[in-house]
Amino acid sequence: MTVLSVFFDLTVRRIPNWVIAFGLLGGLLLNASQGFDQFSHSLLGFIGGIAVFIVPFALGWMGAGDVKYFGVVGALLGVEWLPRVLFYSIVSAGVLAVGCVAIGRFNSGLFKDAWTDFKLAVLSLGRVLPDSIGKRTAKGADSVPWGVAIGAGTLAAYYFDPTGRWAGF
Repeated sequence: MTVLSVFFDLTVRRIPNWVIAFGLLGGLLLNASQGFDQFSHSLLGFIGGIAVFIVPFALGWMGAGDVKYFGVVGALLGVEWLPRVLFYSIVSAGVLAVGCVAIGRFNSGLFKDAWTDFKLAVLSLGRVLPDSIGKRTAKGADSVPWGVAIGAGTLAAYYFDPTGRWAGF
């Protein structure tokens, strides 16, 4: 599931729904086979994973496939893994962003536009929202591939820090 999501996010900058559906079905069925308690953790993991990224998605900062993919990770691992996976995903996204800036992949005006939009929204107390909010993710080369960051964060949390010793939780 992670390999397919990362592959599609890198190549076509979207995660197909069939990958999401396969991962969600697999996660729910695998956890349901271990009892109702594990199934409820899986279902809460899916809902919690979606809830974490719903605001960034609504603001146009990330795509729907990335949000659904994080929900599927929650369904596969359970709700108790979400904070650790989120921590490592954010660290991975930061490393990806610094790498993209270092190789000159980002549009230099993107950060200036985002800061201006943020100031406009804050100063107007949310009454005036800029038109460019939904247009940022339409330019795939100008955004961090969150599917890759979530995949790296999932692998780091599951294989390199399964007890939460390094992340702190």
